[in-house]
Amino acid sequence: MQRSQTLQFIIASFIGFAFMLGGLSWISFEQISLNKEYAQLVEHTQSVLWLSEELISSMKDVETGQRGYIISGNATHLETYREGKKKVFARLDTLKLLVADNPVQLRSLRKIEAMVKEKIKYVDYSINTTSDSQPLELNVFEKGREAMDNLRVWITTFQSNEKSLLDTRVRSKTHGQSLLPIYQIMLAVASFTLLFISFYLIYSELKNRFKFQRALENKIEELNRSNTELEQFAYVASHDLQEPLRKIRAFCDKLLVRQKMFLNEDGQETLDKISASATRMQILIDDLLNFSRLVSPKKQELAYVNLNNIIEDVLSDFSEVITQKNASFSIAKLPEIKVYSFQMRQLFLNIISNSLKYTKEGVLPRINIEYSTVQGNSIAQLSSVHEDRFFHKITVQDNGIGFEEEYCEKIFVIFQRLHNRNAYQGTGVGLAICRRVMNNHNGFIFAEGKSYDGATFSIYFPITA
Repeated sequence: MQRSQTLQFIIASFIGFAFMLGGLSWISFEQISLNKEYAQLVEHTQSVLWLSEELISSMKDVETGQRGYIISGNATHLETYREGKKKVFARLDTLKLLVADNPVQLRSLRKIEAMVKEKIKYVDYSINTTSDSQPLELNVFEKGREAMDNLRVWITTFQSNEKSLLDTRVRSKTHGQSLLPIYQIMLAVASFTLLFISFYLIYSELKNRFKFQRALENKIEELNRSNTELEQFAYVASHDLQEPLRKIRAFCDKLLVRQKMFLNEDGQETLDKISASATRMQILIDDLLNFSRLVSPKKQELAYVNLNNIIEDVLSDFSEVITQKNASFSIAKLPEIKVYSFQMRQLFLNIISNSLKYTKEGVLPRINIEYSTVQGNSIAQLSSVHEDRFFHKITVQDNGIGFEEEYCEKIFVIFQRLHNRNAYQGTGVGLAICRRVMNNHNGFIFAEGKSYDGATFSIYFPITA
């Protein structure tokens, strides 16, 4: 539970940092865009100020051309007048475009344009009068001068408004430029924090993995020692234990044959019990030997085996029991898979033995063996690790006495018996052998059953490419 909470905290932290980095990146991008916009506005305002200065300069050229022509009568001065006049109206048009989004400046510019036209009207009048060799009127000069003064006042007002706007935009630009490093520093700090956390988590995970690997290596070493001890036990069981056991059974047989008639009833019963116990001991040792051989399958070789052939051999071994109990079998076509042949025989021998052993009184045994392929996500007992894998599924279903649901796992524990040995023979090793066989094949075996309603054993072999 603690590990799950830690994982949730790590995921939540990374999501939080991701949103933080995204937010800071977006704010930085927006601020850069604003700074760019402020810079363009400042440049725009400076262009308006420069054009307004050029406008008044061009009007001075108009006045200069007028004055030179009136004084000298030389027509070359009219070129200056015409060029200045052309520039004045061109700059007025440009200024209209530049201040189109500013209603206040646009009204000022219209007033300036009216003053320009009024001034040029008086200039044109003076030039035409001079060209016609007519005397100039003083009041016309005075009105022209007043128009020029008014024009200067309006241009000064126009420039003052623009300079005020320029100051505002420069301050906004400066403020934006001062914020950008702060956002960039915050972004850098968040990035380095996330990098540090990522490094720490990766380092911790690797450290834990190395620790787990060392623990796993120690467990493997312990398991190897245990396997070695088990192999030694198997050797002792197969040689040192069986030899005196054979002698006990041999002497019991001799006594039963030669001396039983001389023993009283209590002595004969005791001798029978000794013989029966020796027989059970022999069966138990044989089962333990079979189990111990499955612990380390290194001496065996994997080979492709037809499971139908294996089952036929097993049924041949049980032919007398099958005939005696009049048992019927329904067997599907099973696959050919790569397995340890001997272990497959052990697997089906024990499962079918169980089905033939635990039958109901007065009911003919019926055993169905079916086959299909399934995906891991359809097997409720498997973890999510196996959900994408595919398996050969073999089910062995009988109509015997079954068992309570609570014993679904206990029956695979070695020496675990659900019934008295007087009612049903056995040592409680058979199904433990089945679980060991499936472990050796990276497979799984599960049992389902109901009391007096049969049992079903589901066997899953992984399908390899």
